[in-house]
Amino acid sequence: MKVSSIRRSSSLPDLRHLKALRSNSSLTVPRKGGSPWLTLILDDGGCVLYKPDEGKIKRCPGDFSGTRFLASYGNWLLMLDLATSSMYMIDVFREKRINLPPLEFLVSCTSSLRRVIGSDREFIWNYPDGYHCELTTNDLRGRFWVDDKGEEFLVVWYFDCPPSYLFFCKKGDRGHSVIPLREEGVPKLYNGLIDLALWGYRLYMVTTRRYIRVMDLSGQQGFRDVTEDPPRVMRSPFGAERCSNIAVTGAGELLLVDSTVRNVENGRRFGLYKMDPEADPYDTYADLLEVDSLGDEALFLDLGITLPANPSLGIEPNSIYFTQHYRPRLRVPYKLDVCVYNLATKTFKRFPYLDNFHLKDARWFLPVA
Repeated sequence: MKVSSIRRSSSLPDLRHLKALRSNSSLTVPRKGGSPWLTLILDDGGCVLYKPDEGKIKRCPGDFSGTRFLASYGNWLLMLDLATSSMYMIDVFREKRINLPPLEFLVSCTSSLRRVIGSDREFIWNYPDGYHCELTTNDLRGRFWVDDKGEEFLVVWYFDCPPSYLFFCKKGDRGHSVIPLREEGVPKLYNGLIDLALWGYRLYMVTTRRYIRVMDLSGQQGFRDVTEDPPRVMRSPFGAERCSNIAVTGAGELLLVDSTVRNVENGRRFGLYKMDPEADPYDTYADLLEVDSLGDEALFLDLGITLPANPSLGIEPNSIYFTQHYRPRLRVPYKLDVCVYNLATKTFKRFPYLDNFHLKDARWFLPVA
């Protein structure tokens, strides 16, 4: 497969094909927040919140030993209860909890998900054509978004084995809606999932063939496919086999985030790329443009979005807040690397104090003020 090349460097202009999306007020992401914190999941089942700029520590109440940490956003954590295979959201500062519908409660007339009798973590997925497969919550992954007031939310989840369907629910839903990724009627260009990002109620996906698929999940029922025609391609400049992430800027522009570990300081290098707004949309091998600066924004890779920098709050401009690579597909081996990477100086800030913890997982989050 032909590999994309980089023609020139550029900062971040608005993409013409996303102007209509930005005009939709339902896509607004949180713009107010406090200083960056880290959620630290410990080997002993505990959960600790750590504020690096002040060295402040707060232990989350409750026992997390029987849960798995799926995602963070604002003050909220998305958790999976391993004993009941149920998901819930918890506000780590207000101790507020929101239980989500049981996994098997689907809004679908063609497919079903049922628990295996006698098992807490195994499910049977029945395909529309009559076939079925076994699934386990060990492979369950999730991302979510919560508005500033904590009144609206969107949770997207799937079984990574590899994923054939996405599921999502919003506030007030009694079940989970289904988005097919590999099914008769779904174009081959849209098959599969490499990575995804949420920007409010807008869901961005990179398919197996590296095409961008976009869904509007803001409606009262189901979803609306708003993918461009023709769809845009976003391949890593280093080859389609490379594991790369996507993120959405405050202007609604997609970024490809590549993290390599060869011949660089401390074994890691970051590269940012975007689609060329002047490229022929029918050119499936259109070059990506390298982004040499985020300007006055910071990229929080765990959240998949950029937010305005604020040095007084410890949010450093032109920086990437990172904990591990390729998080949505955890079947790929990973290693925690909690750091802040400055794009201008190409230097890393790490936190030696974290060596005092036995960490199972860690993620950046920004509490909503």
